[in-house]
Amino acid sequence: MRRTLAASAIYTAKRCSIHNALHIRSSALDAQVGNCISNRQALRHYHPSHICARAKGKSSRNRAPIKRDIGWLQKELSKGNVPEYATNPYRSGAAKKTAGGVRVVLDELKWPLDADIDERFAKRIRAVRLAKFRRSDDARKRCAYFGISEKQFSEWSHRFSEAVLEEQIERMQPNFLIPLLIRSRVEGLDNYIVNQFFAYLEDSAPQLVKNIKYLREITDLRFPQEWAPGARKIQRRIIMHVGPTNSGKTYHALQRLQNTTLGVYCSPLRLLAHEVYSRMMSAGITCGLITGEDRRFPDYEALGINPKGYSSMGNPLTQIIACTIEMLPMQNYNVAVIDEIQMISDPARGWAWTGALLGLNAREIHLCGEPSAVPLVKQICGMLDEEVEVREYTRLGELEVSKQSLEGDWKNIRNGDCVVVFSRQEIYAIKNTIEEKTGMKCAVIYGGLPPESRVQQAELFNDPDSEYGVLVASDAVGMGINLSINRVVFTTLRKFDGESVRPISVSQVRQIGGRAGRFNSRAKRGLVTTMEAQDIRTLAQSMAKTPPQLQAAGLKPTAAMIEMFSHQFPRVPFEQLWSMFRDICNVEDHYFLCSFRDQEEVAKVIEDLPLSVGERFHLIYAPVNPSNPTLRTCLHKFASAIAHKQACQIRDVIRLPSEPPKSRVGIQVLENWHRAISLYMWLSFHYTSFFPQIEEAQKIKAECEASIQTGLAGLRTT
Repeated sequence: MRRTLAASAIYTAKRCSIHNALHIRSSALDAQVGNCISNRQALRHYHPSHICARAKGKSSRNRAPIKRDIGWLQKELSKGNVPEYATNPYRSGAAKKTAGGVRVVLDELKWPLDADIDERFAKRIRAVRLAKFRRSDDARKRCAYFGISEKQFSEWSHRFSEAVLEEQIERMQPNFLIPLLIRSRVEGLDNYIVNQFFAYLEDSAPQLVKNIKYLREITDLRFPQEWAPGARKIQRRIIMHVGPTNSGKTYHALQRLQNTTLGVYCSPLRLLAHEVYSRMMSAGITCGLITGEDRRFPDYEALGINPKGYSSMGNPLTQIIACTIEMLPMQNYNVAVIDEIQMISDPARGWAWTGALLGLNAREIHLCGEPSAVPLVKQICGMLDEEVEVREYTRLGELEVSKQSLEGDWKNIRNGDCVVVFSRQEIYAIKNTIEEKTGMKCAVIYGGLPPESRVQQAELFNDPDSEYGVLVASDAVGMGINLSINRVVFTTLRKFDGESVRPISVSQVRQIGGRAGRFNSRAKRGLVTTMEAQDIRTLAQSMAKTPPQLQAAGLKPTAAMIEMFSHQFPRVPFEQLWSMFRDICNVEDHYFLCSFRDQEEVAKVIEDLPLSVGERFHLIYAPVNPSNPTLRTCLHKFASAIAHKQACQIRDVIRLPSEPPKSRVGIQVLENWHRAISLYMWLSFHYTSFFPQIEEAQKIKAECEASIQTGLAGLRTT
């Protein structure tokens, strides 16, 4: 493997010698995303020839690039382009053995809060990632897919980097990169650099890629408003309800919804959709529920009334539909409500909010969420000649940020506390520690827990007469369930995001912290604090800051686009096709292409099956975690049924343990089976003939949820 001397290798850590940093392979650097403080003065005194001499075991042929890179680094250092931020660090003082056999001492992560990312930081991290791009085997491979040779890549990546650093490419200037770094961090920047490299080639060297202009044309995502011609034919009224957590913004939008004759509520979570469904039905309003795993409609025969009609999907028309936003039925409405509109900038799911905002055929659309979304929504709607009315709300009830932490003492936990943890493994350990130290029982809520189990745990915590006085939860507590929390206690303000440890965003800290002291709950005043003293200052800063304004909305390509693109590369595997589309597509400044990470992994799982492009496109957006071995196996079996046109019997795939779980591992096994059951149910609504046992699936699902609840009640750390 080619050795890397990119800027990020030089700036690995304060305590790492310059000599050893030169030995780090590019693959190791990819895993070390982040930032450490550099020793600038040390680099200034290292002569390139001296550094080359220290590159052990390198031939003269391999030392030549070393000298060029060091010269380039010194040149950039003199310009102030080289960052003080290098790469990853999971914890201070940790030692890591790289692929090249070099032990590097890692420093603590220094990535700033999202509200503090500025042009200076963007300029510096840009220089590091550009250097990494020029030496990246992955970037070379991705360019080779389009016929670019090693020699051509070396020449034109150098020209591209020089043009970027001389600020000749507008969309690579620091101010353009700030929203990207806030949203997607280094992974997003690396993909963006490759994409902009192809945009640069289209103008400067179109001969390098066959039909590049046509490829950029058929992957053009700049005008997503044209994908919904029906919505463009009516004049829509857009009303934004914005404010902090617990301000009543969604309540006011729902008041308008329940007074209409035909409306829809679009939810980020199945729990919220179910809550609205139950609320409407209790008020005597006919309501349908549509989520990935569930379809519920009123029993009109029992009610003694007839439905108003039927939709194009054959479902009875109800006064209201409550749905998860990805399952939004595109039909005519009088009033629509889109909840958590700030998720329009979510790196993975933002496309669903963008699609709803652009495509809803409703005369009145209510958007609920954070004030940070207002400028972006106004910009998008302005391009559609639609005016936006903004209604601002203030918090109902007091919220105070404590000046003191709990000093790391679990005995300071008290009744009504919600302890926020960002690791599922730690949730159970902390639950048992609190129970041992305080004698109070703890309910638990986290993303991997089935929604039904989360509701049951919330009810235990909310019930003042139950023994469960404390809630231990992940960031999943930030939205979805009404909780009577007196005090939110953060165990940390950092989270591993799959690549590196990063600070929790200002928006997320404020949203989670705002759950304390919910209006009309037992808590009259909310309090927010931390477990450790070292985090209390950061908490105060985050709660006081205004989240950065959103700058772009997420998109995903249409099935027709992928179909057309696949015709240009008929022998390319589907998962590779996705990365190629991402690299060469053309996106307008106010939009971005959502992450394909999970979709590419799902495509790999089903690559060997004889599926059409349309079937593959549909399956890669199935609700499944492709990194989970159990789900990968189930997904392949389910997809095989589609490929071979065979009916899939659910009990041939799903086999629940005969006994309730007695350990954390046992609960996790059931959680995986629950996700597999939900996947079967999702498929049953899209491929009914191949997944006919929806009632049996619901029965097994209920058994699984009951077993999980039994396990949670008696769980102890193993």
